[in-house]
Amino acid sequence: MSRHGALRSAAQRRRNEAASNEAFEAFYQRQEIVPKEQWGEFMEAMRRPMPVVVRLNPTRPHWQELERSFADDPRWMRLPWFTCAWQCSAENYDDALRTQCSALNKSYALRFQESASLVPPLLLEVQAEDLLLDLCAAPGSKTLECIELMREHGKQDASVVIANDADAERCFELLPLITRKARHPGCAVVLGSAAKYPAQFRGQGEQLLYDRVLADVPCSGDGTLRRRPHCWESWSIEFPMSVHSKQLQILCRGLHLLRPGGRLVYSTCSMNPLENEAVVAAALARFGDDVALLPVDGLRLKTARGLESWWVPDPQSPGVYYKSWAEVPTSARKPTGQLTESMFPCIDGLDRCIRLNPHDIDGSGFFVAVLTKKRHRAFPLEVPQQPTLDRIPWRARNQNNCYMLVGRDNVDIESIVGFYGLDMPEPLLAEYNIKGKLTQLNWVNQALLQLLRSHLNCKGSPLLVSVGVPLFKLLDDNFMTNIDVPSRWRPAMEGASTLAPRMTKRVLKISLDEMRSLLMTRVLPMKRLLSLAASGELQGLQGCEDKLGGAVVGTADGSFWVPCIITGTGLEVYASLEEIGDPLPKLLPPMRPEVVCQGPGYVVLNKPSGLRTEDALRFVQETSPSAELVSRLDKGTSGCLLIPLSADAARDFTQQFAGTKVAKTYVALVHGHPEPSGRIDAALGLQQQGGGAKYRAFADASGKAAITRYKMIWKSKEGVALLLVFPETGRTHQIRCHMAHIGHPLVGDTKYGGHPVAWCKRLALHCLALEALDVEGSVRAFAALPRDFVSMLNALEQLDWRALVEHKD
Repeated sequence: MSRHGALRSAAQRRRNEAASNEAFEAFYQRQEIVPKEQWGEFMEAMRRPMPVVVRLNPTRPHWQELERSFADDPRWMRLPWFTCAWQCSAENYDDALRTQCSALNKSYALRFQESASLVPPLLLEVQAEDLLLDLCAAPGSKTLECIELMREHGKQDASVVIANDADAERCFELLPLITRKARHPGCAVVLGSAAKYPAQFRGQGEQLLYDRVLADVPCSGDGTLRRRPHCWESWSIEFPMSVHSKQLQILCRGLHLLRPGGRLVYSTCSMNPLENEAVVAAALARFGDDVALLPVDGLRLKTARGLESWWVPDPQSPGVYYKSWAEVPTSARKPTGQLTESMFPCIDGLDRCIRLNPHDIDGSGFFVAVLTKKRHRAFPLEVPQQPTLDRIPWRARNQNNCYMLVGRDNVDIESIVGFYGLDMPEPLLAEYNIKGKLTQLNWVNQALLQLLRSHLNCKGSPLLVSVGVPLFKLLDDNFMTNIDVPSRWRPAMEGASTLAPRMTKRVLKISLDEMRSLLMTRVLPMKRLLSLAASGELQGLQGCEDKLGGAVVGTADGSFWVPCIITGTGLEVYASLEEIGDPLPKLLPPMRPEVVCQGPGYVVLNKPSGLRTEDALRFVQETSPSAELVSRLDKGTSGCLLIPLSADAARDFTQQFAGTKVAKTYVALVHGHPEPSGRIDAALGLQQQGGGAKYRAFADASGKAAITRYKMIWKSKEGVALLLVFPETGRTHQIRCHMAHIGHPLVGDTKYGGHPVAWCKRLALHCLALEALDVEGSVRAFAALPRDFVSMLNALEQLDWRALVEHKD
């Protein structure tokens, strides 16, 4: 086994050994959350690594193409009970697949979401025009799922979705980033206490009530120990008991804000009845006949019924449990103790709740209850008559940060409409930053506007963090400041697809290939822009009227739009490329290396970038179990990888590598223009970073000898150079460290000082050729530059790369 494989296996063993806690097992065995005969299966499932589940976004154009690529990949299995959800085992979820899925997640082609977490939004049974309140929304996956489900019932986005959370960091940094992906004009993110979320009134004292309320409350999370094995050791009964009261407050607040006939879903990722059935029972007892617990029907996955009785432990007396409140001594009751009456069973019918057990669904432990309201009770409130103001009466970060309703007669709106030939969507809220400067225009629907203008029955409202769909943003103060730009308002990434059909000016269309090229380079030079327009491959340039400023660029079919800026040098993408993604996202098939040559005792593979050396070895071991590694290529490096097929061959090749008798030739793209040729003689040390298999080399006079020769074969005006590199020794990260040492790090190598560039999606290093000795003579292997490397070079200039690097001499 390789060094890195041994480290991973040892870490896996340590994790499995740590996946136990006597107090955990004693507590849950006593609660009988699963039948006794299933306990072993339950615990075995709790110790297994979690499978990865993704939910495809069916609201994205051409999403069926992505789904077909999942269906064609044997690593993925469709979840039969949820449309568009797929599952992959932890064993099959390798680094290359993780990288792909992470990129698709960032562009909202899919979302990572545990299988159990998919259930609560399903049980809400949302409709197209619902008012929905998500009381504890972060990180936002369930909020997005609710919006997607709403859009299945109607495409007009007439609903309202309020995503509330009490965590300031997650609310300001994470939730807006997630919810804006949905591009829903009725969505707002607010920061406030779920347990104290304020009532709102409209008209003459009519309380605004929600059709749907989602209360996925903060909890101990012990149902997720499969993906958080480090938490086994710290599990205790105290924390679940400490959050019980808060959970009950949140559920009761949600029920108060629910309209009669509406649905509320209460859920946790805990298996503890004190956080689950006890909370539901206490809320039902408090509301009496005004609220009912609904049965859960129609789910096509295995569920267990909620518990109707449970034991309540006394944290002050380990091993002591109580079955009823009457048994609890005064010393164990609050305030002297920690126990409350609400922790004990008090009603029947709790078997209508459902539990999702890890061994039943191969996921996390989860609890869900669905409640409805029969009657609303509230003290009458006389709402004072106030003039309707343009300023939204919600708090924001400070007094300057606010939202104002603006109309078509606004000066900024008039200038935007004229410059872009735009039929502006309405209503519009102008967003002022903390300095009181207007920076953004957001489109909201009428239902959200009405909600935001309703009277708030509280001293201070929750903080309004984001609203609706951003349509336009001001150009940065330091961008194009010395140029006369008719309008400094640019289309926002989130609003580009909304604006494009409404604009008669500054709308450009290009082919799919040209769009991908633009996204790779981020800039379309003016010469190329004019050439495409002259040939008819770019449409709409005349609508720009030779003026600099914002524009939207889309594919020919109008399904994909990107906000851009026309500058004096060309067309520049003005958005996050990660969030934009690909116009036609697909899941690439599993990476498999290509055999370039082989003999009786060896095989030479052409390893693709993104594939680990260990995974390449497993490919060989499928037919030659005795194969082992004697050399490595970094995950990001592609090209020739020599693998001996027997112990004898491994011994021979190891000696050749140690004696520097194996000759390798690499192709490297580096920053800057080094000398035409050179020899780098710098000993290298190696330090481990962050544990596991993460290493970093560094120049160290007391380290191991390392020598690298190079020859420059081409340099570009973009400030990069293409080299042939000949390492005379074989130290870890030798080429990467040596090139950084002389001030010319590899393109794409952020670990060693290479800055990221839009047109580079990989480490710019490829092992082109390899020579060694075998029992039957010489080993000579050649691996041509792969397509992703050639595409990267073509993004710079159109050159004959074959003439430069694809000769075998």
